[in-house]
Amino acid sequence: MGKVSIVKTSRGIEKGLGEALELIGGLNRYVRHHDRVMLKPNLNGVEGCTNIELTESLINMLLEFGVKEVFVAESTFGGARMTDMFFKKSGYLELAGRYAIDIINLNESKAVEVEVKRPLIAEKLRMAREVFEADRIVNLPNMKVHYATGITLALKNLKGVLAVDEKRRFHEIGLDKAIVDLNNTIRPHLNIADCIMCMERMGPRGGDMVQLGLIMAGEDPAEMDYVGSRIMGYDLDEVRHLKYFVEANGTDLGGIEVVGETIEDVRHPFKKVSFDSIVPGQFTIHNRNACSSCMNAFLLSCSLMDREPNRRIDVFLGSIVEEKDILEGLRVAFGNCCPTDMHVDRRVKGCPPYPFALGESLKRDLE
Repeated sequence: MGKVSIVKTSRGIEKGLGEALELIGGLNRYVRHHDRVMLKPNLNGVEGCTNIELTESLINMLLEFGVKEVFVAESTFGGARMTDMFFKKSGYLELAGRYAIDIINLNESKAVEVEVKRPLIAEKLRMAREVFEADRIVNLPNMKVHYATGITLALKNLKGVLAVDEKRRFHEIGLDKAIVDLNNTIRPHLNIADCIMCMERMGPRGGDMVQLGLIMAGEDPAEMDYVGSRIMGYDLDEVRHLKYFVEANGTDLGGIEVVGETIEDVRHPFKKVSFDSIVPGQFTIHNRNACSSCMNAFLLSCSLMDREPNRRIDVFLGSIVEEKDILEGLRVAFGNCCPTDMHVDRRVKGCPPYPFALGESLKRDLE
């Protein structure tokens, strides 16, 4: 089994990154001089995105090492325009300009269909062609809790290389097993986790920031996620995609060599996802297959409502609605995926809807 390093950033992020890489064999173990290197950060927002100083430090290391090319690639929820906005607001667009490297919006990429190796739930996947044009992929997740998967780290961060419609399909066929199929089809050559400023209570957006001041590094994404989940206070049974991956690949979790800091010394149990703290108590959510774009938009919409509804409201997300879900509250369809032939009292349109649209549609129903 491999090594996973845990390093504190108290002496600076650049030094912390260098130490984290040295502890697992050094940068030259994972890249070659003639490589075209793709960096895959998490830029799904402004808070909870991969620390820009960490990414810049890695870019400097790669360029000093003499790789052929470095480029940053990401896709976020909400399509290409949303991704471009996050590139700008996060500072990554300016960063790429300073180093004269490409920053690629994978929501605009040509999709390539590939067969899944040892599939659990998906026979084929469609992902951005840039994944296959890179010689090396470095995965740069940010440590966060996640409303649908418990946590999001290395395994989950790869979802950003999928074609837009494929992300939606993951939620329809079963997100946790689909993440396993994705990671058994492509593997990053190196994973570096930003555990400097993390997110708890809600994620991947809308949560509370917690400062751990750590960097993790390792070759195997499942080993990284297991060590990270233990730092966060999660059991394996609480992170289903990780458990499925471990079972499917026979990963020996007991054989992981943790170097640098110990898990016990840096352990910080995260506040786990709590819908009650964001979603109004009068809301009943009916969600069978909504994608993360719509769910993120819904949770953000709830956080922006400054008053509680004065009546019960049934909110429907996704394209699957069963008869038993049709109850007696005010019926609200959130997002374009909701069936158009279903009788509702309010329809909040968008893919995803504008964050303030839910509150606007319920104005007369708020106290």
